[in-house]
Amino acid sequence: MEIREHDAARTPDQQHGRWRRRALFVVAWIVLTNVGGAVMLTVVEHTTKAYAIPSSAMEPTLHCARPETGCEARYSDRVLANRFLYHIRAPRRGEIIVFKTPPLAKIKCGAGGTFVKRLIGLPGDTLFTRNGHVWVQPPGKPATQLKEPYVHGEPTSIAGKIQVPKGYYFMMGDHRENSDDSRVWGAEPRDEILGIARFRYWPLDRLGTL
Repeated sequence: MEIREHDAARTPDQQHGRWRRRALFVVAWIVLTNVGGAVMLTVVEHTTKAYAIPSSAMEPTLHCARPETGCEARYSDRVLANRFLYHIRAPRRGEIIVFKTPPLAKIKCGAGGTFVKRLIGLPGDTLFTRNGHVWVQPPGKPATQLKEPYVHGEPTSIAGKIQVPKGYYFMMGDHRENSDDSRVWGAEPRDEILGIARFRYWPLDRLGTL
């Protein structure tokens, strides 16, 4: 092995110390890289998660794939949900929410896993429909008609007046006649909400925020 002139001038102990420092640097770099990667993966897992759209309940805002009934696209949309935001603020009306399947939905609809719907009613709201439109009356305030440009299909129907219990949220799909939602299985408790759908990453021609 060729020994460079400046290395030849070092004593064996000096050369050993130099290589030892280099080895420690490499080991430290590998450890820090792996720890950093693990921390990043943990943060991503707890703050962001991907979900596919399985049904036509949110058409055409979110597509599902043919040949499922009512689906308009070749591929299902895939969205990223922010799982951290609702730890620092409450869900807001009009947001697209990812939540655990309610027990009654499993019984009535045979569904499981997670649902993606739009948040319509907040805790304490009274909801009803008039001429196919949703009206909402927050506690102590007059009723107003919701502006819902995202609604697709037939007029919305709610049986009678529904008051959303404290700590619960009322969800509905944008494709109202194709959506099994809180009109069927009731409002969703706060602790079953997983996050807010913020970004569509697939298919690429529909890439963008929601």
